[in-house]
Amino acid sequence: MKQTRFIPIETCCLQLREPQEGQTESRTVKGTPIVFGVRSVNLTPYSDEHEVYEVLEPGCITNDLLMSSDVILNLNHSNLVPDVLGRCRNGKGTLALELHENNVECECNLPHTNNANDALELMKRGDITGMSFAFEDDYKDSENGVSYERTNETHNGKEVWIRHVKRIIGLYDVAIVTHPAYEQTSVAVREQSERIDKAIEECLKREKNDKEGQKQREEAERKAKEEQERKEREAKEKAEREAQEQRQLEEQEQRFREQRALRLRAQRLRREIDFESL
Repeated sequence: MKQTRFIPIETCCLQLREPQEGQTESRTVKGTPIVFGVRSVNLTPYSDEHEVYEVLEPGCITNDLLMSSDVILNLNHSNLVPDVLGRCRNGKGTLALELHENNVECECNLPHTNNANDALELMKRGDITGMSFAFEDDYKDSENGVSYERTNETHNGKEVWIRHVKRIIGLYDVAIVTHPAYEQTSVAVREQSERIDKAIEECLKREKNDKEGQKQREEAERKAKEEQERKEREAKEKAEREAQEQRQLEEQEQRFREQRALRLRAQRLRREIDFESL
C-alpha cells in the first residue's frame, strides 16, 4: 500500500542553494525528504484508544533500492506534467538522491517551467511548509518489515505505540509540499488508521495468546513440579517405612537370638545340675 509521510521544513531543511560563481540566481534545491529514527505525526487520529507514531529505522532504505527505483520530485505528490520538477531513474537523472546513515538527501536543479518558477518563489517567501515522500513498506512481515511497540507513555489519555518500519520495498516520489499530507479529513488517513488499528489488534491478540500460553506453561510446570515433589515425598516415605520395617525385623531377630541364647544357657544349667546330683 502506497503511503506518504510529511517532513516539516525545520527537519527536511529544504533550501535553495546559493548561486554559483557567474550565476545571477540559483535554481538548485536541496532537502532531506526522508529522516531515520525520528517520530512521525500521529498516524491514527481517529482512534479513541491509542496514538501511533512511526519511526523509520536506519537500514529500512538501502542503496540498492535507490539505484533500482524510479523516483519523481514533484509538487504536492502530483504526477501531472506541470508539477514534475525532476526525476531519478535507477540512480540517474535530474534528481540526485543520496543515502546517509540518518537520512536520504535530495538535490535537483529545477526546470524553467511555470510551476517550478512558482515553487522557487514560494520557497524564497517561506510559504513552503516542508517535504513529503511516498513509499511502500513490507507491513506483512512483522519481524523484518514492520513491527509495533507499545510504550509506557500516554498522551491525551491514549496509549502511545511506535510503528517501526524496518524495510521499505518501494520508493515512488519526494515532494515539495505546501501543506502537511495528514489532513484529518483525508480518506487515505482514515484507511491507514484503520489498517494500523487492525495491526495493533493483531499484536494485542498475539500478546494475549503469548500470555495465555505462558500461563499454561507455568501451570504445567507448577503441576509437574508438584507431581515431582509428590513422587519424591512418597519415595521418601516409602524408604522410611522400609527402613523402619528393616529395623523392626532386625530388632525381632535380635530378641529371638537373645531368647534362644537364654534357653540354651538354661538347658546347660539344668544338665550341670542333673550331672552333679548323680
